[in-house]
This record gives sequence, structure tokens and C-alpha cells, in this order.
Amino acid sequence: MAAGSSYFPATQPADLAELRLLIELAALRRLADRGLCGEELALVGNLADATVRAARGGDMPGYLRADTAFHLCLMGLTGEPAVCEVARLLLAPELESAPGADESDLFMVREAREHAELVGMLAGGMVSAADHLLRLHLSRRSAGATAPGARIRPRLAGAAGL
Repeated sequence: MAAGSSYFPATQPADLAELRLLIELAALRRLADRGLCGEELALVGNLADATVRAARGGDMPGYLRADTAFHLCLMGLTGEPAVCEVARLLLAPELESAPGADESDLFMVREAREHAELVGMLAGGMVSAADHLLRLHLSRRSAGATAPGARIRPRLAGAAGL
């Protein structure tokens, strides 16, 4: 992937991944501290299930949309609009450039399962475990070529139809 994007022109992908990690970990901690109600758990659970369905079906664009919706929903539940707007810039994929290789299918399924595990950890109040899983989950994004989003540049969620 070329360095940066139209929104972050001089920023390296690893730097964007680190920024995303900082934002999402802070959001996860806020949610864990206050707890999620049954409706919120059902909502994020349904979004996690959507990532699993798309991943199992090998639907890369569907998976990327569901993945983005899942992560944005978690951050949206914090009730902090500024965090959500920055996250939209970091998370929204350019679906036209999504890879479709077989190795991406395995990555998608693993990542989708992690979404479901994360919801379970939040439901069970397992803050440290959820924090560790989110770190692992997001660290793969900065690892490079094996991630389905490795060649995908961030852009506005509205432009991606989210």
C-alpha cells in the first residue's frame, strides 16, 4: 500500500493502525467500565454475527462493511461524536480495492470469530481479556500483506455506503 491516503497523505499504514488501536482501546475501556445493556450487547452481537456470515461465505466486500460497522458501533456506543468521526476516517475501507485471494478467507474467518469473542468478553466483564484480544485483532492490520484490508485505504464512511 502506498503511504498514507487522501485524508492522511504523509501517514504510514502502521501509524494509522497505531492510531486506530489507541482510539479503539480507549473506547473499549469506556464501554467495559460502564457496562453494556442487553440491547447494546444484542446489537454488537448481531454485527459480530454479520462478520462471521460474510467471512464464511467468502464475501470480502460484505465482510469489510460488516467489520467496519462492528467497530464503528462499539465506538459509537461511547457517546463521543468526535471519536466516531475520527474513527470513520480510519476504518472506512475502499471496497473496490479489496483482495479476493483464498488466504484472505482464513483471515476473515479468524477475525470474525474474534468479534464474537470480544462481545462475549464484554458481556462477561472480562476487561483485560477483551483489551488483549482487541490489541491482537488490530495488530494484524499493521502487519501487512496477510490482512484483507492491507491494500485498502481509509476514506469517509459515507462514501463507502455506511
